[in-house]
Amino acid sequence: MIILYIIGYIFAWPVQFIFFKKKVYYEDKKDTNRKVKGGALIISNHKSLFDFMMSMFLFYFKKLYCIMSELIYSHGPILSLLTTVMGGIKTDRKKYDFSFIDKSVNLLNKNKLLMIYPEGRINKENSLAKFHPTYILIALKSNKPIIPIYTDGKYSLFKRTRVVIGKKIYLRDYTNSLNPDKEEIERLNNIIKNKINELKRIYQNKLNDELYPNKGLHFKYFSKDMGRILTFILNGWYRLKVFNKGRHKKNLKIKGGAVVFANHTSFADPLLTINAYWRRRIYIVTAEVLFDGHPKRSKLLEKIGCIRVDRNTNDIDAYKKIIDVLKAGNIVVVFGPGHIDVGENEDYKDGAVLFASKAKVPIYPIYICKREKKFERFKLICGERYDIDYSKRLKEEDVTKITNDLKNKIMELRDNYKDGKF
Repeated sequence: MIILYIIGYIFAWPVQFIFFKKKVYYEDKKDTNRKVKGGALIISNHKSLFDFMMSMFLFYFKKLYCIMSELIYSHGPILSLLTTVMGGIKTDRKKYDFSFIDKSVNLLNKNKLLMIYPEGRINKENSLAKFHPTYILIALKSNKPIIPIYTDGKYSLFKRTRVVIGKKIYLRDYTNSLNPDKEEIERLNNIIKNKINELKRIYQNKLNDELYPNKGLHFKYFSKDMGRILTFILNGWYRLKVFNKGRHKKNLKIKGGAVVFANHTSFADPLLTINAYWRRRIYIVTAEVLFDGHPKRSKLLEKIGCIRVDRNTNDIDAYKKIIDVLKAGNIVVVFGPGHIDVGENEDYKDGAVLFASKAKVPIYPIYICKREKKFERFKLICGERYDIDYSKRLKEEDVTKITNDLKNKIMELRDNYKDGKF
């Protein structure tokens, strides 16, 4: 058996390297990494049939065993043999055969690694399915640590698999009983499930940092950066003059994620905000009307950082993308009226406050002055940072109140502006 395993492992190594292309993140690399000493119970979500194959190459120089259902063993003797050779431990859920528990404890006591998928099935949904708590008994009986991991289950020649490895968890740190009752088992089960949900959030934050980098050179953002350069060149025509309100006057040098909330009086406003915040890659919430029916223009708008929002529907995808961009530490520009408002009498939409509250970032109100004469310079006034109290959940009336307050601040910038002096 061991010879077959070694041969299969050697031949499978280059294949998995091309197919999986693992990107591994750590909750705490000093506590738990890919070099595991001693026995441990690996607990993971389950996204694909390839999860175990990927995990076989996740931990260096350690054979990985796995609890597998009777269904896998029912597809003929060849697959059954291969499954056993690669570390499968059969469990028959229909016959309520619990002999696998003793086998699992024995393996862990021999300092082996054992993987269990508590969901018990492939779950492609965004949320975790119910965890079956049998692994709790195995961990308590063996007194071996649990290593929680989260994987996105993306396996393809053109995709990269991402995995987050969490810190070791010793269940005996959370209970004194080796034979816990049903309620105690469920409590321990929820601790592990919550930890994997936490790893999922770490994964999403890491992915956002890669998809929407806010600093450094990235070839995939070449067109976006070229757009910034082009906008800077166009400033020879706009001749933008920026006035910075506030004692410390740091409102242009924004660090981390933020929402810039502005009035909207002309088609030049997006270019002016890009020019004002030229130090950063900024994203602009843009109405669907500019995208629809114009595929080439749509591609260009996406490349330079416009996020399409359908105002006629509850655009959940756009909402999630905006939140991801903000959590990655970027700036998102939202125009309050939602469309060009020459008269500046329209009510402001509450999207900016919702985005900021979900991502827990500050809001910067700005006022873009209307150009009265054709060759007059454009002017932009930056207001002071507006912080929202995120310690409490915002109600609908709170969101409306904050939105109105921000509009008043923008109008104050308009009314109090005199030759750039405040």
